[in-house]
Amino acid sequence: MLSNGGRDVKQDVKRSKSQPPDNEETPEEQQLQRDLKHLDLLLVRCRDMRTTIPRMLSGMPEVARNNPESLEAMFGELVNHMKSAGTEIQDFAKLYTSEENKKVLEKARKSRTTNPKGIKPWLYKDHPDWADVPR
Repeated sequence: MLSNGGRDVKQDVKRSKSQPPDNEETPEEQQLQRDLKHLDLLLVRCRDMRTTIPRMLSGMPEVARNNPESLEAMFGELVNHMKSAGTEIQDFAKLYTSEENKKVLEKARKSRTTNPKGIKPWLYKDHPDWADVPR
């Protein structure tokens, strides 16, 4: 069946089914976007881990000032901060050891081994919103 100036219409239909329109993302691109969001979340949580101990100790001078004689109050406050820090650490560990994270990192390793020279270095100054928590 030939029309359209001698072009085969069936061939055009087959091509249009196999290739999405320019404005739509392929499933592979959608998966890459999900992987990037996951890595963004992992990066932000990892970055938050650097401040865990300073945040844990930040309230201690105020507790000591309010209760100068009460070591129990200071110890209780420290225990509460340690519990919240422990929860943060467990959440990060769960995220880092998740199956989704393993798949994403394995896919990145495979990509790096197949095309090691085609990867552009990531620079923080090119991404001013790199530390924002994904919503």
